[in-house]
Amino acid sequence: MKKLILTLFLLLATGSAMSLSAQERPWMKYITPSGYFQTGYQSDFDFNNSFYIKRVRISLGGMLFESPKFGKLEYKVQADLANSPKMVDYYFKYTVRDYFGVQLGQFKSPLSIENSEFAPLRLEMIDYSLLVQRFCKMSANDLSGGGSSTGREMGIQLYGNVFKMNDGHHLLQYNVALFNGNGINKMDDDKRKDFVARLMVFPIKDLCLSGYYARSVGPHADTAPEYNDYDWYIFDRYGGGISYDGKYAWLRAEYMAGHTYGWRNEGAYGTAGYKFNSKLNIGFRYDYFNTNSLEPGHVQQYYTAGISWFPLPFLRLQLNYSLKNEPGAVKPTQLINLMTTIKL
Repeated sequence: MKKLILTLFLLLATGSAMSLSAQERPWMKYITPSGYFQTGYQSDFDFNNSFYIKRVRISLGGMLFESPKFGKLEYKVQADLANSPKMVDYYFKYTVRDYFGVQLGQFKSPLSIENSEFAPLRLEMIDYSLLVQRFCKMSANDLSGGGSSTGREMGIQLYGNVFKMNDGHHLLQYNVALFNGNGINKMDDDKRKDFVARLMVFPIKDLCLSGYYARSVGPHADTAPEYNDYDWYIFDRYGGGISYDGKYAWLRAEYMAGHTYGWRNEGAYGTAGYKFNSKLNIGFRYDYFNTNSLEPGHVQQYYTAGISWFPLPFLRLQLNYSLKNEPGAVKPTQLINLMTTIKL
């Protein structure tokens, strides 16, 4: 892993230097270095506080070839150096035509809208929704016990866009994927694959309606409750959502449910916001998650308000206030979170 990260650093430095002479060397357009880092400060109202580093990402990507006859081949390699350094993306994407392409490697799972379509630089709030954190392997709190895989898996995906409209956007987008299901940077150890499928409909360019389904087989868990009427080795996820991201406002809501070790789980969130201009916006989000809807006492509810300011093209400042109701807690937790994002 250290060798991979060192290699990526060297490539990033080399790519940055070479890009200065890209006009003299046209082949340099095939190597595009980029990156960003996010750091911040958070505190609750009991004076527990800390500075933190959330992400330090560096990446290389580019178009290996593009042809009207043979399609286009892209690649991306990305490492996260924050906390425990790791490779997060490494894949090839071969788009044969608009309606068919193949992606191979490690990349974001198409489960949900937010997980794959809203990268950290696009996400309106500092943290992802509870639905994504607990169902899509985004955080260490994922129900499957796979740990934090940043919403990614290793595998293969078929994708495409069909029915091109007059304004240039496509009416339908589909994704069908098979993953190892073990998390990032891991070989498959159980000879079984995770299946994920998603269909997205775009009635207009900025509006998306989506439905998705995922199925996997998980290992035995010693702490799993035994339900005779359900095979708790099976993990399934199913749900849908709506997303509108316009010039002046955004609105997004998703619902997902499933079974994990015999427990029925469900989650939902709704977020909306207003864009005053290209430099300032405000937003609100409600999160709901029920770890076990078969019995009471497992509900999480979060309320978050946030403001984002872009004083410079490469700089974003975010301030979030959250009220968190956790199962069994004596009182809600209030949290203030301030994060700075700098794009390289």
